[in-house]
Amino acid sequence: MSCHTDFTRFMNELKTESDTLRILIEILKKEESALIEGKLEEIDRLASNKIKLIRELIQHDDDRNVFFLKIGLPSERKSIDSWLNELAVQNSSFSEIKALWKELLNLAKTAQQFTHSNGLIIANRLQHNLRCFAALHGATGNVALYGPKGQTYI
Repeated sequence: MSCHTDFTRFMNELKTESDTLRILIEILKKEESALIEGKLEEIDRLASNKIKLIRELIQHDDDRNVFFLKIGLPSERKSIDSWLNELAVQNSSFSEIKALWKELLNLAKTAQQFTHSNGLIIANRLQHNLRCFAALHGATGNVALYGPKGQTYI
C-alpha cells in the first residue's frame, strides 16, 4: 500500500470520526435538555445511542493509533502536532490533514464540555433528591428504610 493511500485513508478516518463526534455532541445537547426537563425515557434512549457512538469513537481511536504505530509516530498529541506541522511544510496538499486534526480536537473538547455540564446537572439532581429523601425520612419519625441487600440507609 502506498504512502499516499495511507494518508488518504487516514484523512477519511479523521472525517468519519469528526462526523461521529458531531452526532455525539447533538445527543449530548439533547441529553442536557432532557436532564433539565426531567424526561427520563428520553434520557434512557439517548444513553443507548450515546453508548453506540462512544464504541465507534473508541474504534476510530484504535484505528488511528494503529496508523501512528505503522508510521513510527508516538500517539501523543505533541508528537502528532509536530508531525502534522512538518507534513504540511513538506507538502501543502497535506495541510488538509492538519486542519481535520485540529477540527477533531475542537469537537472532542466540545463533547467533553457537554459531558462535564451534564454530569453537573446529574449531580445537582442527585443532591436535590437526597435532600428531599432526607426530609421525607425525617418527617416519618426516622422509620428505618432498607436497601436491596437488606442494609439500612438514611
